[in-house]
Amino acid sequence: MDLTLAEARSAISGLRPPVLDDLGLAGGLASLATSIPEVDLDLDLVDERLPEHIEVALYRIAQEGLQNVVKHSRAMVATVRFAVDDGVALLEVADNGVGFETAPGTSSSESYGMLSMAERAELVGGRLSVISAPGSGTTVRVRIPLE
Repeated sequence: MDLTLAEARSAISGLRPPVLDDLGLAGGLASLATSIPEVDLDLDLVDERLPEHIEVALYRIAQEGLQNVVKHSRAMVATVRFAVDDGVALLEVADNGVGFETAPGTSSSESYGMLSMAERAELVGGRLSVISAPGSGTTVRVRIPLE
């Protein structure tokens, strides 16, 4: 079944977490961070509203990224950054954990969570990149053009 971009955006917006309506993306990310006591989180968030479908995608990507930090990274510290720069929304979830091999064909780089985050970014016209290596932590970055 092929979805048009408008149908995809509508579907994503229908899954909108209520915290985004109440607090916006920055507030929603801060609230999400407080629900993860296992890791010391550093937040750097710009309080700027975006179209609903983009806020939902970024929130869900951050949610999955933080779940990966808790489940897999063994990190002591993680950082969540959100900014808007030159018409591009930027989200980064980074940790100081164990890292993993990101070469094509490795099972970690093809995990369901990573694929899910990449698909969410692509649905709203963005791109996800992952920087990691064994022993070096992991950084997940999302760039979404707003125009």
